[in-house]
Amino acid sequence: MALAVHLFRRIMRRGRVIGLLALSSVPALLFWLVGFDDTDGRPAELYTDIVSSVGYTYVIAALILTVATLRDERDSGTLPYIYMRPIRRLNMAAQSVLAGTAAALVIGAGGWLAAMLASLALGDVSIALPSLSLFVAAGIGYAAIFVPLGYLVPRSLLVGLGYILVVETILANVVTGLAQFSVWRIAVSIYAGLDNDLGEVASEALGPVTPGVGGGMAKLAGVVVIGLAVLTWALKKRDAL
Repeated sequence: MALAVHLFRRIMRRGRVIGLLALSSVPALLFWLVGFDDTDGRPAELYTDIVSSVGYTYVIAALILTVATLRDERDSGTLPYIYMRPIRRLNMAAQSVLAGTAAALVIGAGGWLAAMLASLALGDVSIALPSLSLFVAAGIGYAAIFVPLGYLVPRSLLVGLGYILVVETILANVVTGLAQFSVWRIAVSIYAGLDNDLGEVASEALGPVTPGVGGGMAKLAGVVVIGLAVLTWALKKRDAL
């Protein structure tokens, strides 16, 4: 676990964390602003609509943070020293993904706590309670994708943004099969399995993906396994420099 702790501390720089916490809190801020003008009297549905659509700000925050897990080490020239340690590549990959996941979850927890405060200000703290599952599931899934991406691709941040914009938001809306493997839709499906007050926008965000905790967790586990496999292969075959 020493490697995971080292990587986590390295990427959780104060200035970076503050900025990304603000980014992940955008859905909460929007809910707080719009909630006071809600004339339909259905704040729970309003919140699900906002967090399922505007919640991509958290995905971008997770991208910025998790691609740096091994990229910071590589750019600073310290990655070869980690390679020299007597540690199996699978273990190295697992600890790297764990560090990225922990960092993403910290940022997600901040966004969720901001949503809880917004819900409290509007009079019902239970509105945002189930959305913790959305932040947790998204953090786990995207860390499994973006940590290997940060190691494999030099301009990983741009490639990651392209993935979010093109694959997650455009192609997944057109190709039904691709939507089933969209990490955001998987996370929303888990959230929907715990919250029955899904609004129209949130239901549209799911697309063809069926709501459900069990199915969503199974897909999420598959994403993590694939991410670990890719990173393990890359650590074995790719040059640390």
